[in-house]
Amino acid sequence: MRWRSMSVRTFVAAVGVSLVGAATATSASAQLGGRQGPLERVLFLVPGTPSPESRGFAAAVAEEVRNRMTSKFRNDIVTVSNEQVCTVLMESAYSCTAVLGPADSDRLARALRADAYIVGSIWSEDTGLMGRFRLVDIGRSGLSGWMVVDGAGDQEPRDFARTIVDSLENQVRAAERARQCSDERDRGDFDDALDRAARVFRDYPNHPSAAMCAEVASEALEQPADSQVAYLRRAVAGDSLLARAWERLGLLYQLRGDSTAALDAFVNQSRADVGNRQLRVGVIAGAITMREYDTARELADEWLEETARDVEVLQLQARACVEGGLWDCAMDALTQQYEADSSLHAQEVFYQQVLGAAQALGDVHAELEWSGRAVANLPESTVLWRAHATVLGAAAEDTIFVEEPLRLQLADSTIVVYEHMLTMDSTDVRSAVAAATFLLDRVVVDTAIPLDTARLFRGFEFLDHATRVSADTAVLMNAAVKYYQMGSALIQTRRQIAYAVDLLDKAIRYDVLQRLTVQSNFFLGLGLMFRIFEFDPQVTESESCDLVDQEADMIARGQAALRIGAELAPAQSQQFLQQFQAFEARVPQLRRAYNCR
Repeated sequence: MRWRSMSVRTFVAAVGVSLVGAATATSASAQLGGRQGPLERVLFLVPGTPSPESRGFAAAVAEEVRNRMTSKFRNDIVTVSNEQVCTVLMESAYSCTAVLGPADSDRLARALRADAYIVGSIWSEDTGLMGRFRLVDIGRSGLSGWMVVDGAGDQEPRDFARTIVDSLENQVRAAERARQCSDERDRGDFDDALDRAARVFRDYPNHPSAAMCAEVASEALEQPADSQVAYLRRAVAGDSLLARAWERLGLLYQLRGDSTAALDAFVNQSRADVGNRQLRVGVIAGAITMREYDTARELADEWLEETARDVEVLQLQARACVEGGLWDCAMDALTQQYEADSSLHAQEVFYQQVLGAAQALGDVHAELEWSGRAVANLPESTVLWRAHATVLGAAAEDTIFVEEPLRLQLADSTIVVYEHMLTMDSTDVRSAVAAATFLLDRVVVDTAIPLDTARLFRGFEFLDHATRVSADTAVLMNAAVKYYQMGSALIQTRRQIAYAVDLLDKAIRYDVLQRLTVQSNFFLGLGLMFRIFEFDPQVTESESCDLVDQEADMIARGQAALRIGAELAPAQSQQFLQQFQAFEARVPQLRRAYNCR
């Protein structure tokens, strides 16, 4: 509720004389009855109802309650009249029958210079009307706590109002004794203040105002801190919305080193003082520090229900959910934060964070959406392009959440991204190796399945690029392993023999740590033998000296490779060496037959 400050000040000035006059007259009347000093001003607000249709009834009840309070408690309190309430509400563009929230109720009470106000709700049950009211002490009135009113059957507003006012009688008496505690405390008679509070507790064990007074007196008498805690626990038991009691409890628990109890108190303080943003932000941050992530998330959720685009609270909520591994919450918080804060659209770290949350959540489609959005907004970021490629590649392999046509598109897109990254930086070895791995891992070498030679050749083009631009041992060994694995698989299935021999040559060349020497040479020798089986008929048919020389070279290379790789399969190696020797014996004959030099 946004009060028009000029209207409120104008109203206060306009009615100031009448208020002072009323207070003076009441004071004189009270003196005749034995009461000293001005009476406390009390405001009764229109109670809430479960449906708009019953608001007229509630407004009539409020008007009747104010009239009856004025009559019944004229020697004890001053009831803010219907006219005074209506004037301020209308000056602030509200109807006289408006139902106000907690913050607005407090502002109205202070505008009317009330020492206490009563706010609540009424509803119907099978047994009749019910009401629950909170008595809020804002000016040392002593009137505080809660009361429940049970009406009978179908009552008219005046009848239910009479029931409410009758229920207030004991509360008004208790408030007087609570004020006596405050008076004795102010005079420095702390023992008597505690005695006055004890009298209140006999009828109302958890009377908030009496408990707050007793807590101050107990501290002044230097009683143990446990005594103050006990009084404050009484206060919040009597009124769980008493923010100042929760705050004091939190501070006392902090002094005692009980951080868990302190946090609980501050959480309750924040929920009692619902409009205090600074308090809410501080408590959320404190909960995160204490790793109470669920508590932090709940506090943030409550605040964001009313203020959806509060960027700072969204940031805290996201942090709590990420640190606490609450991934559904994290994704929701980060998404809302992104929508509320356009500066995040150009922050690389944010995209990394939201992608991490999507990955932890296992939301493939969210990963695709966010990684695409990231590179669209930050096209120069190699970090985000690499993340985008990784996401595309993983989605292309996902047979559960991604359908086949889309998976094929994603596979193609993955390679396009890696190619783009290499145009951005031709020395980007990581991208070259990643692209090669992605392609080659999808190549199946099986005699029952057609070989995807396009993917095979493209994969090794990326790997060849990596070995050209890097001398790093790890990169070269990684490449050597891939050359060996594919080359040996092709040899064993007798497919693409010439290409397989080339791959094995590269495996031996880049095996800088000599870990693949035996096996690479064995399969190289085997491949050269298969190659000669294919090649020899061409030599005979063509009668070409050049082809004879090529066959002689393959024979020599095959024998040398098998001698090194014989350790892997000695018997088979010996058998192939004998075959090589038979081919080797034919070479001079072919040269003579073809008149080769």
